[in-house]
Amino acid sequence: MKKLVLILVLIAFSLQSSIAQNSPKVYTKGAMKDMGTTYPLEVWLDTLPDKSNLYAMGPYDKMKGEITVFDGKPFFATAFVKDKGVVSQNWDIRSPFFVYSNVKEWEEFNLTGPINSTQEIQEKVAALAKSKGYDLKEPFAFRIAGKFNQITAHIVTPRSPEIEGYKPNVKSQNFYLENNNGELLGFYSEQHQGIFTGSNSFVHIHFLKDDQTFMGHLDEITTGNQSYKLYLPKKQPIVKTAMQVNDTDFSKGRLGNIQNIDLDDLVKFHGHLCDGLVVGHLALQMAMNELYPDGIIDRTNTRIVSKASPCLTDAAIYTTGGRYQFNTFYISNNMDELFRVQRIDTKRAVAVQMKKGLKPMEIDQLGALAAKGELSACDLDILKGMEDDFTELLLSTDPIDNFSLTKITDFKWSPVLKNDYTKTDILNKNKTKCE
Repeated sequence: MKKLVLILVLIAFSLQSSIAQNSPKVYTKGAMKDMGTTYPLEVWLDTLPDKSNLYAMGPYDKMKGEITVFDGKPFFATAFVKDKGVVSQNWDIRSPFFVYSNVKEWEEFNLTGPINSTQEIQEKVAALAKSKGYDLKEPFAFRIAGKFNQITAHIVTPRSPEIEGYKPNVKSQNFYLENNNGELLGFYSEQHQGIFTGSNSFVHIHFLKDDQTFMGHLDEITTGNQSYKLYLPKKQPIVKTAMQVNDTDFSKGRLGNIQNIDLDDLVKFHGHLCDGLVVGHLALQMAMNELYPDGIIDRTNTRIVSKASPCLTDAAIYTTGGRYQFNTFYISNNMDELFRVQRIDTKRAVAVQMKKGLKPMEIDQLGALAAKGELSACDLDILKGMEDDFTELLLSTDPIDNFSLTKITDFKWSPVLKNDYTKTDILNKNKTKCE
C-alpha cells in the first residue's frame, strides 16, 4: 500500500510540474556525465515525435562533431580536416546526449553589450528572464542574434581510432571568427549541470553563422557596445485540468454535491498517466464547457458516446458519469470524433475531436505493432517516451489549438452493446524490462 501511495504521489508531482510550466518544456536524452569513453547513442533525431519549431543541441554521433537544430532545421558540423569545418543538414543522425525544446513563439528583447564571456551571457540572460517573470528553476531555450566582433568556437572530433575522423591526441578543433553575423542558441538551466551544461555553468551555447557555413560550440566571445536581439520563449498558457461536477449527496439523495475533479483523479481511476488519457480529459473539458457554460457539470444529466480506446472510455465514464446500464454511455468506432456528448435536459449535443496532424504518426505506428506483440521491451520504452513527450505537449499548449468542437443539430442516441473490444493497455503487461 505504501508503494502504491508513493507511485500516486510521484504521478501527481510530475503532473503538477507539467501544468505549472511557464515556458515550453525542455527535454533531455542521455547526459554529458554518462558518456564515459564509449559515448552510447541515446537519441536518433529522426525518431523525435515533433520536429516543428524544434531547437536543440548535442554532440554528433560518437563525438564526430556538433548538432544544432534551429527552428526545425537539423545542422551537424564536422572537422575531420585541420582548420576546416563542414556543415550539413540531415535528420538521420544520432547523439549521446541531447537537449531540445519546441518553441513556437518567441518574445524579443534588446540586449546591450559589451559581452565578453559565456559567463556574462549567462548572467545577462538570467537577469532579463527573471525581470520578465520567468522561473529560473525551470530550464529554457534562448537565442541572441546580431553581429559578433570575435567568437571562438570548437567542433569536437572522435576519440577512438575506429570512428571516422579520428586524429591522435585531438579531441576538438578550435575556430576563430571575426565580425560575423549569426545567432547564438543556448539552453539555460540551474538543474542540469553534468546533464547538458558543464559542472560550473548554467548554459550550453552554440553559434550558427547567418550563411550557415559554420556552426560550433561557443567557448569565448567579445562584443562592442552594440545592441543585440535576445529571444526568450513566449510564455504558454497554463493548462487548467480541474472541472467542477454536481452529483447527488447519497445513494438516494438530492443533487447538490458539488466537487472538483482533476486529471490526477482520472489517473488514479484509469491506472496510469498516458497521452490517450490526457487527450480524453482535455477534449471532454472543452465539450463540458460548451454544454455547461456556468462551469458546473451535472453528471446526472449527461450522456456520451465514446471511441473504444481504454483511455477515452475511462475518461468518458469518469468525467460525465455515463454508464451503459443506465442508458447514458455506449461505445462506437463508427464516427470520426473522439466523443459525442449530450446534455439531456436541453438536448444540446456536441462532438469533439483532435486536430489532424497533432499527434505524431510514429506513435500510432508503433502502437499498432505493440498491440500485435511485435515490439521488443526496449522498443516499448521508446514508444512510452514518445507518448510522454506528446503528453507534455498537450499539457503545455492551449487546448483550443489542439481540439475542435462542433455542435450536433440532429443528434441520435442509438446505443449498442458490444463487449469484444481489445483492451490494448494490458497486452504487454508481462513483457520483460529493457536490458
